[in-house]
Amino acid sequence: MSSRICSVVVVALLVGVAAVSAQAQPTRMSAEQRTQMLKDSLQLTKDQSAKVLEIYQLMDKERAKLMESGPSDRQARWESMRSLMDTTDTRIESLLTAEQKAKYQFLKQQRMQRRGRFQRN
Repeated sequence: MSSRICSVVVVALLVGVAAVSAQAQPTRMSAEQRTQMLKDSLQLTKDQSAKVLEIYQLMDKERAKLMESGPSDRQARWESMRSLMDTTDTRIESLLTAEQKAKYQFLKQQRMQRRGRFQRN
């Protein structure tokens, strides 16, 4: 009986640790998932969706290069990533209508607010 209770407690602790770990480290969405999110949010056309997917795939390749052989200095790497994100945003915005751009800006603001909650001090 005692070992059964101990086993239940251990399993509960492991499940709890796994849940906290999953919340602490959100996974990065794939290019396809990000494109689908924008397609749904902005009502992108098929042509816009295809171009956005290409932009996100290019961004993913550039991000991988930066992580592999980019600057070793943390601040320089962050600045390179920030530049890559800004370039990606500019490319996406160039495909959008005025109404879609306004909504895209709103979505970006929401994303930045959410990120603020996850930043380390």
